[in-house]
Amino acid sequence: MKLYLAIILAISFLENFEVNIIRGTLGSQTLAHNSCVNLHTEEINIRRLESYEIHHHPKKVVILITKRGVKVCVPHDASWVNDRIRNLDQRNRKKKDFKNIRRSNNRTNRTTV
Repeated sequence: MKLYLAIILAISFLENFEVNIIRGTLGSQTLAHNSCVNLHTEEINIRRLESYEIHHHPKKVVILITKRGVKVCVPHDASWVNDRIRNLDQRNRKKKDFKNIRRSNNRTNRTTV
Protein backbone atom coordinates (compact mmCIF):
# COMPACT_ATOMS: atom_id res chain seq x y z
CA MET A 1 0.00 0.00 0.00
CA LYS A 2 2.79 2.44 0.91
CA LEU A 3 4.56 1.67 -2.37
CA TYR A 4 1.46 2.56 -4.41
CA LEU A 5 0.99 5.77 -2.42
CA ALA A 6 4.62 6.74 -3.03
CA ILE A 7 4.28 6.05 -6.77
CA ILE A 8 1.06 8.09 -7.01
CA LEU A 9 2.68 11.01 -5.14
CA ALA A 10 5.78 10.85 -7.37
CA ILE A 11 3.67 10.82 -10.54
CA SER A 12 1.56 13.78 -9.37
CA PHE A 13 4.71 15.69 -8.39
CA LEU A 14 6.31 15.08 -11.79
CA GLU A 15 3.07 16.06 -13.54
CA ASN A 16 2.93 19.37 -11.65
CA PHE A 17 6.63 19.97 -12.26
CA GLU A 18 6.22 19.41 -16.00
CA VAL A 19 3.15 21.65 -16.30
CA ASN A 20 4.37 24.54 -14.14
CA ILE A 21 8.10 24.60 -14.72
CA ILE A 22 8.92 23.16 -18.13
CA ARG A 23 5.91 24.38 -20.09
CA GLY A 24 5.93 27.74 -18.31
CA THR A 25 9.50 28.53 -19.29
CA LEU A 26 9.07 27.43 -22.87
CA GLY A 27 5.94 29.50 -23.35
CA SER A 28 7.16 32.70 -21.75
CA GLN A 29 9.39 35.05 -23.66
CA THR A 30 11.27 37.93 -22.15
CA LEU A 31 11.97 41.19 -23.93
CA ALA A 32 15.52 42.16 -24.68
CA HIS A 33 16.96 44.86 -22.43
CA ASN A 34 17.18 47.31 -25.27
CA SER A 35 13.80 46.75 -26.91
CA CYS A 36 11.08 49.38 -26.80
CA VAL A 37 7.54 48.75 -25.68
CA ASN A 38 6.22 52.32 -25.75
CA LEU A 39 7.35 55.21 -27.93
CA HIS A 40 7.70 58.68 -26.41
CA THR A 41 6.33 61.29 -28.82
CA GLU A 42 6.90 64.54 -26.89
CA GLU A 43 10.02 66.54 -27.72
CA ILE A 44 12.97 66.28 -25.35
CA ASN A 45 15.24 69.24 -24.70
CA ILE A 46 18.70 68.78 -26.23
CA ARG A 47 20.35 69.95 -22.98
CA ARG A 48 19.03 66.82 -21.23
CA LEU A 49 20.51 64.40 -23.77
CA GLU A 50 23.88 62.69 -23.67
CA SER A 51 23.79 60.22 -26.57
CA TYR A 52 21.57 57.95 -28.66
CA GLU A 53 21.31 54.45 -30.08
CA ILE A 54 19.50 53.27 -33.20
CA HIS A 55 17.81 49.87 -33.10
CA HIS A 56 16.21 48.02 -36.00
CA HIS A 57 14.56 45.10 -34.22
CA PRO A 58 11.58 44.53 -34.18
CA LYS A 59 11.08 47.95 -35.81
CA LYS A 60 13.40 50.89 -36.33
CA VAL A 61 13.50 53.17 -33.27
CA VAL A 62 15.90 55.63 -31.71
CA ILE A 63 16.77 55.36 -28.03
CA LEU A 64 17.76 58.73 -26.61
CA ILE A 65 19.94 58.52 -23.49
CA THR A 66 19.70 61.38 -21.01
CA LYS A 67 22.58 62.68 -18.90
CA ARG A 68 21.09 60.77 -15.96
CA GLY A 69 21.24 57.53 -17.94
CA VAL A 70 17.50 57.21 -18.63
CA LYS A 71 16.75 55.57 -21.99
CA VAL A 72 13.74 56.96 -23.88
CA CYS A 73 12.39 55.27 -27.01
CA VAL A 74 11.28 57.66 -29.74
CA PRO A 75 10.12 57.15 -33.34
CA HIS A 76 12.95 57.40 -35.86
CA ASP A 77 10.92 59.30 -38.44
CA ALA A 78 9.96 62.31 -36.28
CA SER A 79 11.63 65.52 -37.46
CA TRP A 80 12.61 66.63 -33.94
CA VAL A 81 14.35 63.28 -33.39
CA ASN A 82 16.50 63.81 -36.49
CA ASP A 83 17.38 67.31 -35.20
CA ARG A 84 18.46 65.86 -31.84
CA ILE A 85 20.59 63.21 -33.55
CA ARG A 86 22.28 65.84 -35.71
CA ASN A 87 22.94 68.05 -32.64
CA LEU A 88 24.36 65.14 -30.65
CA ASP A 89 26.63 64.16 -33.55
CA GLN A 90 27.91 67.75 -33.81
CA ARG A 91 28.48 67.91 -30.06
CA ASN A 92 30.40 64.62 -30.06
CA ARG A 93 32.47 65.72 -33.05
CA LYS A 94 33.45 68.93 -31.24
CA LYS A 95 34.46 66.97 -28.13
CA LYS A 96 36.55 64.59 -30.23
CA ASP A 97 38.25 67.46 -32.08
CA PHE A 98 38.99 69.20 -28.78
CA LYS A 99 40.58 66.03 -27.36
CA ASN A 100 42.71 65.63 -30.49
CA ILE A 101 43.90 69.25 -30.23
CA ARG A 102 44.86 68.76 -26.57
CA ARG A 103 46.74 65.56 -27.39
CA SER A 104 48.67 67.20 -30.21
CA ASN A 105 49.54 70.17 -27.96
CA ASN A 106 50.81 67.81 -25.27
CA ARG A 107 52.98 66.00 -27.83
CA THR A 108 54.52 69.23 -29.13
CA ASN A 109 55.22 70.43 -25.59
CA ARG A 110 57.06 67.19 -24.82
CA THR A 111 59.27 67.40 -27.88
CA THR A 112 60.28 71.03 -27.34
CA VAL A 113 61.19 70.61 -23.68
